[in-house]
Amino acid sequence: ATPLFGGPYPGVVIGHGHGGHGSPELAMALAALGYVALSIDGPRAGLSTGGPQDTEQAWISVEKTMNQPSPEVGFLYHYAYAGMRGLTLLERLANIRFPYRNPFRIDSSRLGVMGASMGGQFTYYINGVDSRVKGAVAIAVAGDWHKLLAYEGAWLYHGLYYYTRDGLISGLDQLNTISDVCDFSVDPTLKTFLDYFDPISYAPTQHAPLLTIIGTHDQYFTVPAINTTYDRTASAGTHPGFRKNILLTPNGKHGVLREGDDYETLLRIILDAHGWFRYAFYGAAAPPATPTVAMTDEGTRMVFRAAVTAGSRAIRSVELWYATQIDTTPALVNDFAPIRLELAGGAYVGSLAIGTLPPSGPAATPDNILYFVRVTDESNFTVTSKMYYGDHQMKFGDIVPVIEHF
Repeated sequence: ATPLFGGPYPGVVIGHGHGGHGSPELAMALAALGYVALSIDGPRAGLSTGGPQDTEQAWISVEKTMNQPSPEVGFLYHYAYAGMRGLTLLERLANIRFPYRNPFRIDSSRLGVMGASMGGQFTYYINGVDSRVKGAVAIAVAGDWHKLLAYEGAWLYHGLYYYTRDGLISGLDQLNTISDVCDFSVDPTLKTFLDYFDPISYAPTQHAPLLTIIGTHDQYFTVPAINTTYDRTASAGTHPGFRKNILLTPNGKHGVLREGDDYETLLRIILDAHGWFRYAFYGAAAPPATPTVAMTDEGTRMVFRAAVTAGSRAIRSVELWYATQIDTTPALVNDFAPIRLELAGGAYVGSLAIGTLPPSGPAATPDNILYFVRVTDESNFTVTSKMYYGDHQMKFGDIVPVIEHF
């Protein structure tokens, strides 16, 4: 899909989620914001006829010979390669000279990639290896999969146990079978899968500025993983304006939004992606830097101090979102609630009484509180900090989320 007139416009390849297919509606929505959008069908999805099918078994089928790495046989390899072919297609279309010059009005010097869920993985892969990418937005994705495998009920754990060959149940190693998720020396199939397809493997070589949008209650990629993935993310050195930001959506599940969230909330996320692309492609207004926050126990209250650095525009508001649990099982999650932070002495400061009851879960104490800071500036950019727990950045092992089974 392309805007009706004007240009040339940046070209963006869009990846879909697990079990999905390309979306004409999404392509047209992106075109309405000023992009030439190519929403592709992954291998054997939609109208595509080539490559392996998108199944859990095809994800971990990374061997031709027993325990010898062959990542090129796996579905995710073919999917990422299809996305890079999409970039090549946009380049070729931009070079058409007859009968019309560049009929789709594509600016081939400004190419981007975006996607949600499996399409978010696709974004990390392609932005991690392809220097043509100049802007990237990854939605509902995080890496550090070896740790995520330990979360019972999470998609990776559940998918390996129930939707692949029964190596884990039988303990028998066979071709493209994982028989032990803890010890790579017992069965290196899992090591090959994670080495090549865990997004965190591609985080250190991201070419374009990367915005990652994820719900606090993502059932597939639980919150501690976004912290570690963000920490590992770094520039490949090909974009002079490289930066990385996170946008945590409070109480959002794997679909990013809560069930029942309104159109205004969805529009805000779309406009954040649009603002990110405008920065990445044109050097337009830069978002605020990723904020940090510290909590101190001061008698009867917990005091929060957020360090916030503006981008190109002044800061409009700073909120702290807090909870004491992450439970994805309710149809309408309501664990996090906000308090406003006010500028005082160079930091944004607010407090919460010890024993305050959040919307759901136990009373808040310095030892069980979960929190992050959300910052909005005058250009309507919204970014967030990483997730914190108690007096430190949240890490694996701090809490075990209650995860809705898939």
